[in-house]
Amino acid sequence: MRLPTAKYEVHMRKFFYKVGFFIGTHPRKCIAALLMVTAFSCLGFLRFHQINNARVTFTAHDSPSHREGSMFFEFLRQNGTLHMIEVLLQASDKGNLLRPAYRHQLLGISKEIVEDLSVTTSGHVQTYGDMCEPYCEKNDAFFALMDIFESNSTDSFELTYPSTEILGHKMLLANNLYGVKTDPDTHQILSFSSVILRFFLTNPTIKPMTDFENEIVKLVYDSGKYRLIHGQVASDNLVAKEVKRLGNETAPWLSVALAILCAFLVVCSLRYRRSESKPLEACLGALIPVLSGLTTVGMVSATGLAFQSIIVSTLFLVIAIGIDDVFIILAAWHRSDKNLEIPERLALTVQDAGCSMTVTTVTNLVSFGNGVLSTTPVLQTFAIYSSVASVVCYIYQLVIFPAIIAITAPKEYKELGKMEEEKTFEFIGRLSEWSEKMWHQLAAIIGTYWMRILTISILLGYWYLSVYGIFTMETDLSIQKMADQKSRIVKYKKVADIIMKEMQSVAVLVKQPGDLRKPENLENLQNLIKDFEAAKYSYGKESTICWLQSYLDFLAFYEDSEEDFEISGNFSDSQTHKAVNFTYTDLPNFLNSASHFKPMIRYSEKDCEKNLPSCLQSFVFSTGFTTVVRYNEMYPVVSDWRRIAAKYPQLEVYPYTERSNFVDQTVDMVDNIWNTVISEVICMGLTFLIFIPDVVSIFAAVFALFSVNFGVFGFLSLWGVGMDPVSTASLLMSIGFSTARQKLEHVFTHIGWPTLQGGLSTMIAMSPIEVAGSCRTKSVKITDSTTSSTHHLPTTIHVKDIGYHNNNDEKF
Repeated sequence: MRLPTAKYEVHMRKFFYKVGFFIGTHPRKCIAALLMVTAFSCLGFLRFHQINNARVTFTAHDSPSHREGSMFFEFLRQNGTLHMIEVLLQASDKGNLLRPAYRHQLLGISKEIVEDLSVTTSGHVQTYGDMCEPYCEKNDAFFALMDIFESNSTDSFELTYPSTEILGHKMLLANNLYGVKTDPDTHQILSFSSVILRFFLTNPTIKPMTDFENEIVKLVYDSGKYRLIHGQVASDNLVAKEVKRLGNETAPWLSVALAILCAFLVVCSLRYRRSESKPLEACLGALIPVLSGLTTVGMVSATGLAFQSIIVSTLFLVIAIGIDDVFIILAAWHRSDKNLEIPERLALTVQDAGCSMTVTTVTNLVSFGNGVLSTTPVLQTFAIYSSVASVVCYIYQLVIFPAIIAITAPKEYKELGKMEEEKTFEFIGRLSEWSEKMWHQLAAIIGTYWMRILTISILLGYWYLSVYGIFTMETDLSIQKMADQKSRIVKYKKVADIIMKEMQSVAVLVKQPGDLRKPENLENLQNLIKDFEAAKYSYGKESTICWLQSYLDFLAFYEDSEEDFEISGNFSDSQTHKAVNFTYTDLPNFLNSASHFKPMIRYSEKDCEKNLPSCLQSFVFSTGFTTVVRYNEMYPVVSDWRRIAAKYPQLEVYPYTERSNFVDQTVDMVDNIWNTVISEVICMGLTFLIFIPDVVSIFAAVFALFSVNFGVFGFLSLWGVGMDPVSTASLLMSIGFSTARQKLEHVFTHIGWPTLQGGLSTMIAMSPIEVAGSCRTKSVKITDSTTSSTHHLPTTIHVKDIGYHNNNDEKF
């Protein structure tokens, strides 16, 4: 049944006829005009910049972790930009680090980082001590432990795990030591195999911190000074540099893809009559996507939108789309009447090819246009680049390639007009005859009853595997998906994921502590801490680091009250102490005596002297959790933390770990994918109403489109790809028509070969990416660049190991 929208097809054909005739009449002017557009667009490269911070770009703008992260960044940043570096140290033989020789080198490399390394910026020398305030004491528990072992004073201390008491201070060791073996009866430490040191740097400018990071990288990886210690370094900045490096290494393979496609085009452009062959035109047509890519990147960069490494795949996509259009235009040219004048013949060619190219471009634009509405920055950027690239490539191929044909067509006409015997490619003639015969036979076979049964059976099997794949699909947004498997940062991530199953920390920011002089408010705050200590996969109260319990003990020590009261800061319900009246007056004195708590508290000393609630503005405490490491496993844990925070709205609580962003991405990705697929099908259906004015064909096309997307995600899962922004970016479409044999023969003989050529060209265009991956996996050594990866240091928010205990009365 024909729809009223069929009239649009008539108008569209008239429009393309006029466009083709104009191009055929003024080919050089058309080419010159678009070359000027490209030159002007290249001015946008003056604003070109990159951002490859996966923590930010792969997380939706409206995700809870963005809000939580911004709150923590605001809290932790005191002296300018905050940057955190992790250093993972293990014995070279993966054994016990307490063996004397290994222990000496472990302490040596650790102290060299904090005491000896320095950087010079604009003539100003800075060390770790110059950039660590107020977080210089983050690793004091580890250094105190190592000094005891180095001085052979272990008999004077009970060095227990996960926390220990040293000179009256309770210190949490679980944030530094991993692979710990303890005495089953006394819990005293016998050995440990891994150490993670966390260095918080704060500075008004970025460069000293990135320079210091580079010095750590050189010391750990390249110095060779500590051969008994195997070290690894990680930070958001190093992740960004690795993602950028991967994109930079993939980009040169565009030239490989282009060269292979040129050869493929030359072969496919050969005709039985040599005069009709167009190898030169085909090569020039392959270069048009290069112009399209330059124009696209220039145009988008001019808007200030940052380039990301995933956009490299867009450039491969531009090449594939552009080559497809070359096949369509060449096929339309060869089908046109050779007796017509060049402008008129080109008008018919553009009329024929233009409609097909327009349908393809609009469907691509609709597909990628859905991504523009995404709240995930990387998907939105990919969609913007791909949408612009689709339109630019469409215009360039529609204008430039027909113009090239118009310029070279007189030579073809001249050869056809010669009376001498025409030169031919005999093998092309035989191949053409065989090809047409095969297309007719294929049409005949598809129309048979048994073939329909077989097709339905295969389709059912395809759907079964697709459904199975979708239901078993996992979201995976780890660095392993964004960087070379042999890179240092990936190796670090693999090791860290294993050892950190023992314990990680969640930091909890309390923005509005309230008036703690009121007993009910103090109790409410204590209950909050207890709830986090009892959350899913919690390590327990022994892993809590909080100033509150120590301050209450401090007040109790100096009070003469005989009244009993219950304290639950760490907290044992059976523990009973003297009653104490909470006061803010002594808070500054307490923090001076327990300076390790200062980074965890924001306070006003003037208001403290007046005993006002505004003395305590906000604070952070941390507690441990265990077992879960992978992002999809952590979502129930993060959800439980947010549930607890929601119970105390008056306190304005924000729980956060450096993994929270990726956990949110894991959850958001599922909804994003299905919203994208569903909206794509709906939008495509509306598009088909205009371009395919036949009800049966529309239903067939929408059905095929949904089926293909269903299969893409299902089979990606079966191949172990999983859900991530990169796989989400691959939105495919397919259109099917009626199955009468005569129409099948017409379809196959006219567009079968161009369609097959287009499919092959797409595979060829993307194949260098796989080759590049294979080459990287065979590389012997991967080094990290020592230059910064972005204009601005990626926001780094890491909240492990914030302070340590100072509670003489705690029992573990």
